[in-house]
Amino acid sequence: MKMLRWLGASLSTLCAAVGAQSLPSYYPADYAKMVEASKAEPGVLVYSIMSAQNWKPVIESFAKKYPWIKVETTDLSNELFARYYSERAANTRTADLVASFGIPNWLEFTGKGEALVYESPEAPRVPAWSRPFPGVYTISADPVLIVWNKNIVKDKRLTTMAEVAELAGDPKLAGKFCTYDTASGAVIQTFHWVWGQMHGERGWKMLERVGPVSKVERSGGQMLTKLISGEYGVVYLTSAITVFPKLNDPGVKGNLEWSFVMDGQPLYPRAMAVTKGARSPNSAKLLLDHILSTEGQIGFGKGGLTPIRDDIKDGDVPFYTYRGVIKAVGGESNVRVMGYDRNFTADTDAYLARWKAAYKPR
Repeated sequence: MKMLRWLGASLSTLCAAVGAQSLPSYYPADYAKMVEASKAEPGVLVYSIMSAQNWKPVIESFAKKYPWIKVETTDLSNELFARYYSERAANTRTADLVASFGIPNWLEFTGKGEALVYESPEAPRVPAWSRPFPGVYTISADPVLIVWNKNIVKDKRLTTMAEVAELAGDPKLAGKFCTYDTASGAVIQTFHWVWGQMHGERGWKMLERVGPVSKVERSGGQMLTKLISGEYGVVYLTSAITVFPKLNDPGVKGNLEWSFVMDGQPLYPRAMAVTKGARSPNSAKLLLDHILSTEGQIGFGKGGLTPIRDDIKDGDVPFYTYRGVIKAVGGESNVRVMGYDRNFTADTDAYLARWKAAYKPR
């Protein structure tokens, strides 16, 4: 038994040493105290809008640094923040880290003081725009795409929303178009709102042409599944993080094609913060720092997200980086990064009314 206890203690010491050795030289000297404090915590509970597939490479690399920290992630949507607030009010276990996008959600969350103010040692190494509020950091800046089934839309490349709107006039394709259901909640609503802000009346005219022949879904996964089966022929303004990891899957490769939105590419920052209600604040801070690190950003790049760090090159990840997307679409003038505009909340009712009118079937 003494030998077993000695081996256990030695293994714990070795794990701690491995984690400590992996810390960059620019981390503060007292960072080791936070690492040590994490060992007494029950692991990290993350509420996110990303799938296990997106998280997998990040959690695997994090586990090599901190093997004693168990990370549990969820794949939620509009209910993420409501669930946190409810559990917080009941003083029950809730998220240690939240990771989502959505303009009103983050305005409310930070306004309530629920984001733990934490200065990450990685903060100087990420873009200034990616730190929108104290303690809130951006994970990725993900594009939306146009994707089509080549067996239905033959001999065409759809590189712009103008081309999608023109194709919507083909009566044979009525009901074969799909996009997000903007009316289903603030998270999904953001997709069309940012694109609309970029294009104004010209953008509305496109949506009013394609809307009546479109169906809507709440999930990018549902869109992709039905696109593969042929139920849909074109999906537009759909999340790249759903599409990119599946491009080489059976039924996808050779059957689907995709493009960035070359007449105006929105990018959607996914933000994260350690919560005031965290039961494992030290472990959550370690995870946040890892996500912002070069290794963590590459991990999310492998999981289909779009890393924001400038020191990550296109060849470091299988898909695209933030700078890589900008280059692919013709420069920064053709990109709109979602901001945390307070007008979003004020304009919601009028915006939704017009969107519903545009998407009313003929």
